[in-house]
Amino acid sequence: MPAVSRPAAVLLAAGLLALWPALQALAVDTAVLRLEASGRPGVALPLQSEGERVYVPLRQAVEYLGGKTSWQASSQRVLVQGTNGRTASLNLGLPKSVVDRTSLLRLPASPRLVRGQVVVTPETLVTIWRQVGQQAPAYDSQRRLLTIGAGAAEPAEEPKAAPSRGKPLVVLDPGHGGKDPGAIGPSGLKEKVVTLEVGLKLRDLLAARGFRVLMTRSDDTFISLQRRAEIANEAKADLFVSIHANASRNAEASGSQVFIYNREASSRQAAEAARLENQDANYLEIIKDDLRQAIHEEASITAGGLVSQHFETVGLNAKRIERAPFYVLAKSHMPSILVETAFISNNTEESKLRSRAFCKRLAEVIDRGLTGYYRERLSEKAN
Repeated sequence: MPAVSRPAAVLLAAGLLALWPALQALAVDTAVLRLEASGRPGVALPLQSEGERVYVPLRQAVEYLGGKTSWQASSQRVLVQGTNGRTASLNLGLPKSVVDRTSLLRLPASPRLVRGQVVVTPETLVTIWRQVGQQAPAYDSQRRLLTIGAGAAEPAEEPKAAPSRGKPLVVLDPGHGGKDPGAIGPSGLKEKVVTLEVGLKLRDLLAARGFRVLMTRSDDTFISLQRRAEIANEAKADLFVSIHANASRNAEASGSQVFIYNREASSRQAAEAARLENQDANYLEIIKDDLRQAIHEEASITAGGLVSQHFETVGLNAKRIERAPFYVLAKSHMPSILVETAFISNNTEESKLRSRAFCKRLAEVIDRGLTGYYRERLSEKAN
């Protein structure tokens, strides 16, 4: 063999180093996860590597195990339907899952979207399937082998939903009060007056339908943000509804809006609304409750959507539901929504909010939405 000159050897080594990432990628593409289930031929699914973790396509793995997945692009969420009648909802980038809309399940790693596919680590797949599958899988990381059936680990204990306590308990939270007037309209109308008027009328409507209702305040009393959430938590409420009147530096801003909790605001306007209502709130406390509130996200969206769709009937432009880090929503341990009834900073809407008849119509709108929400909940339980 002819000798290779030193300059040529250096160039060859440099070329191999340049090709090393591509060679690594080829090696990753050929890696597979083997799935074996008793009574069925095994399959090999391609693995993708990122650092020390490997990921497997979720849909193909779940379908092999006998389940189904459905992708919700708007919320960046995938729903896994298992073989024991249970479901798990997974959000991209979050190391948690909500099982049967009631129980929070922590995941070993967050689901990711790669090349148009939702991928999870094998450990995450095992964690999910132990909750929604009839048989629990076991994973051998050394052999890249996932087995289900004889010899696999026993399923984890099922998360338990809270027992039913009869008629739902709704906590109504009229915003502000006492020394805290809230937003003040162009002619001097105070938000605390509007929220109490709507809250008291809504209380009577819900009570007439048989709901149990608890008010965080029923007069012009100051209640701290923390105490408002504590009232709902101590009562073990089924739903928390905080009532407000919106405000903006733009005097033309108008319409009603419903918010649910999320650490990240869904828009600049949502962030501004949360900032106005979160005066003196401790943001570290909000973040600590992030996972707890995630359990109730779907129920909160349902309740908020049903309330929002009725606002058009009172001549208000109903904006889309938004997410924002409202303190009272973060600290409440049940499905919760914050309703901005109208813009008190808008001359026309402030004039409407001065009317007790209009406040009653707002209460009727929220009442219809909440009634529809509980009708849906009962229908889901029946099925």
